[in-house]
Amino acid sequence: MRWQCEHCNREFSKPNALTQHVSQKHLHFQSSPNQEVSNEQVDDDIWDLPEDYPNYDSSEYGDLYHPRTVKWPNDAYHEFIEIINKYRLSNSAGDAFITFFNKFSNLDISPLLPSTKAGKEFLDDTIVPYIMFKEIPVKTFQNVEYVFYCQSLIKTIKSLLMIDSINQLLVLQYEDKKEVRNGVECRIFREQYHSNWWKREESDLLLGQHLLLLILYSDATTLDYMGKSSGHPMFLSLGNIPNHQRNKPESKALIGYLPILKAMNSKTKNSDKFRTAQRKVFQKCLLTLLEPIVEGPELHFVVCGDIITFIPRISIIIADMVEADKFTNVYQLSCSRWPCAKCLVSRDDLNNTNLTEIIPRTPRCYETSD
Repeated sequence: MRWQCEHCNREFSKPNALTQHVSQKHLHFQSSPNQEVSNEQVDDDIWDLPEDYPNYDSSEYGDLYHPRTVKWPNDAYHEFIEIINKYRLSNSAGDAFITFFNKFSNLDISPLLPSTKAGKEFLDDTIVPYIMFKEIPVKTFQNVEYVFYCQSLIKTIKSLLMIDSINQLLVLQYEDKKEVRNGVECRIFREQYHSNWWKREESDLLLGQHLLLLILYSDATTLDYMGKSSGHPMFLSLGNIPNHQRNKPESKALIGYLPILKAMNSKTKNSDKFRTAQRKVFQKCLLTLLEPIVEGPELHFVVCGDIITFIPRISIIIADMVEADKFTNVYQLSCSRWPCAKCLVSRDDLNNTNLTEIIPRTPRCYETSD
């Protein structure tokens, strides 16, 4: 059984969740005596996903106002590390500052750490719930277990919104941007929230809901100068952030490391079994990562001091052709017998100018093309 709000038609799984919703979102309506809720009461069910949603972790919604759990030795220690991180100072520059401070502060015991490196290690060792990574086994191949290192999608979004510059600039509604050029008024599509797609999607939302556009970055890369080890990081950003802010390093968050399967020999590497395993691992990692938004639930985050209701959408996936093939679960060009994305011309006939019949590639052809 579900309870529906008479003011906005939103549904809730428990009556006390509805009561709190009315008291917080519809203050201009007179509540009956049995609807009054004490400010001291806290009911996290108001922010719950649907009851039938799988693998829901309520702790992801429990800290809407982002309480920090880092316990600093003192305020000076805290502010020093914030300065180091804000201006991206090197360890040597930080150490010079520590030496200067200790020399002229005339304090018997310095409030600062012995070195900048020690301070960074302290921060790395501190348990911060909303940036913790999980290890999820996804595949055992040739007696080797491959693990997907990731953090919660919801907590990653929250970590981005904790940055003041992002939180203050976050755009919540479609903007019709126009400029006059040579005496003619022209529409401008500089940002995602200027697009027709945003306008169309926004028109389908309920009152009080806002779009939250997710941008995924994916690219396998080498982790050392010799190229002997490699990793597959995936990053997240938000389309609600203006371009000038999104281009800054702090506007992108590492959300996971995808496992890279390794074959014991060239025969295994070129086998269909190995290629199938690679695709399945990639798709399983994506499913694990995006599971919280698969059913399109409402998400709630604090923006400029207010709790805002969002509907998540994946707007852009930034990747090269190899990564795009993995996202769409098709063969990579180097391994495909029909490498063209538009037609079913075989690899051997790509340079054949005398072809008389070219079959276009359609969704029905995918299963037979590779």
